[in-house]
Amino acid sequence: MMAGGGFYEDLTGVCFVPYGRSAPARARPVPKTLSKTASLEQIVETDIGPRLCLFHQEPAASAPPHSRPSREDVQRLAELVIGTDEAAAVAHFEKVRAQNYSYSTLLAYFVAPAARTLGEFWREDICDFVEVTIGVGRLQTFMDRLATPEPLSAGDARRRILLIAPPGETHLLGVRIVAKVLEAAGWDVTLEELLPAEHNAQTVASDWFGVVGITVSVEQRVETAARTIALVRNASLNSRVAFMAGGAALVEQPELAMRIGADAVGLDAPTAPFLASHLLMRQAA
Repeated sequence: MMAGGGFYEDLTGVCFVPYGRSAPARARPVPKTLSKTASLEQIVETDIGPRLCLFHQEPAASAPPHSRPSREDVQRLAELVIGTDEAAAVAHFEKVRAQNYSYSTLLAYFVAPAARTLGEFWREDICDFVEVTIGVGRLQTFMDRLATPEPLSAGDARRRILLIAPPGETHLLGVRIVAKVLEAAGWDVTLEELLPAEHNAQTVASDWFGVVGITVSVEQRVETAARTIALVRNASLNSRVAFMAGGAALVEQPELAMRIGADAVGLDAPTAPFLASHLLMRQAA
């Protein structure tokens, strides 16, 4: 969470998703709720960025690609996926895809930023939550069409995720919204709120999950999150299960992801399906 936003991973495998400036600029003022994300992006760009490399089996890079979809292309995609002309959305996606961008460039600088733009539309009352979920679902379909080692398909049984809000968490709305967005994108979601880590471990020991998400609202709950991830990872039927983390504490300090043992940090609910899909595809690769 580099100029233009994107998915990056350091040598520990933690993916950061910085979409601070990825959405196209518009005439109306940027909401205050985005100011911390923008500041975070600047920090990562100057500090963490040079130590990260682009994911998906591509050569290491210290900066985002110079050739990428334009802000206008991102804006247009976001507008079309919440509209009634689905054919126009498909045509626009294919037009940009035909420019031979790499998989990671299309994901990090086209599909995911468009999802974040939908989140901004929602916060600014440009569209409602139903339209956002429809748009995210369409974007997920576009992502599934990108060339990957082992493509996912609609209704894929691997697309199962457990979302955890550990005991003591009070900001539950965010994780509930993430659950709804993931469901709209075709994920089978199990949400467990305020249950002990042992219960979460029992869940993954009984059923197979491709990805587990956990929310951390304050730094004081980092150790609880770390213990939960450790127990769940050890108990999981999926030996390669991936963990993504979110919440206010990680917005402020994304490096906490390494302390809790997460594989990825996602800051925005509309982008969660694409980060989760990446983690799932990385297991197959």
